[in-house]
Amino acid sequence: MRHRPFVLLAWLMTVVLIFASCAKPNDPKSHLKAGQAALDKGDTTTAIRELEAVIASDPKQAEARVLLGRAYEKAGRRDDAINQYQAAVVLETQDAQAAYYLGALLVNAGKPTEAALPFAAGIKLNAGMAMSYTKEISAALSAGLAASGELAGKNPQQAAQLLDAVSALDPRNARVRVQLGNLYVNNGQPQAALDQYKAALDLDPKNISAVTNMGAAYYQLGKLDEAIAQFQSALKLEPNDAETHYLLGAAFIQKNQVPQARAEFEAAVKSNPNLAAAYIGLGNAQMMQDDLEGAATSLNKAIQLAPDQPEALYALGKVLLTRGDQAGARETLRRFLALNPPAARRAEVEEWLKQLGQ
Repeated sequence: MRHRPFVLLAWLMTVVLIFASCAKPNDPKSHLKAGQAALDKGDTTTAIRELEAVIASDPKQAEARVLLGRAYEKAGRRDDAINQYQAAVVLETQDAQAAYYLGALLVNAGKPTEAALPFAAGIKLNAGMAMSYTKEISAALSAGLAASGELAGKNPQQAAQLLDAVSALDPRNARVRVQLGNLYVNNGQPQAALDQYKAALDLDPKNISAVTNMGAAYYQLGKLDEAIAQFQSALKLEPNDAETHYLLGAAFIQKNQVPQARAEFEAAVKSNPNLAAAYIGLGNAQMMQDDLEGAATSLNKAIQLAPDQPEALYALGKVLLTRGDQAGARETLRRFLALNPPAARRAEVEEWLKQLGQ
């Protein structure tokens, strides 16, 4: 019977070991350690239980949220995993791994646009980790570029934030810089746009969009000589680009260089016979040269292409008035007023109609 104490001792040691392997109640560190161990062994059920206990005790435990996100992800609970990664990124802004995990999971969840921001944060913290997520980052980059274009007209601030993130994903992507510059131009921030276009040209000196749109930014700033030089440089790269010819014509008009402007507008409509804006520019240039018949023809063509274009109706009404066609002028100017033009133009046209006896 002397062997029984040894059996009893073995049993007690087993109990101690089992007890030691369990996390201590209400001890976050113990639960965290147990959760990590279970996750490493692939025991997601235990890992989730232990890590949820950590967060229940300490909701600001970012490390536990990252691990719990991994456990949820392995268990197929994608939305729960995303929530945990998002919380971890908010709690610990310097956790690059959490940002990468979140970005990758968002891509895999079919939300690549949303992945751009966490990936950008991760790259800023630890660019080396990006090598492990090249496929997911590429998807986020493409989706972010497409989405920013759609957002530009609806929410420019959100579009700019998204493009800033996309530019971090691929700092040497000239297209991203051009798109960000376009957003700034459309939002009335030409100087900020110039910085982006210059960055794009540093990356790709023959990027036609950057060259042309830099001219538009200079035009918006009132730097007409610089704008003209940019448009001319763009035309050396693409001699038949109708929109660039139109923009160059508009710059010449602003400098009162009417013959040069007319030549550019004529080149624009030759390259693209459906560009209504170019016919409006040509009509105005012809009117300034007292070619009223040519102006009427160009402006009627513009209205045929874009019936609700107020600038074409205004210019045509002015031409018809000058030619003495009162009936035609009256009809055209009434159509112009129906488009709710700016107050100054409205007052001017209403005065013309008053003189015509309505």
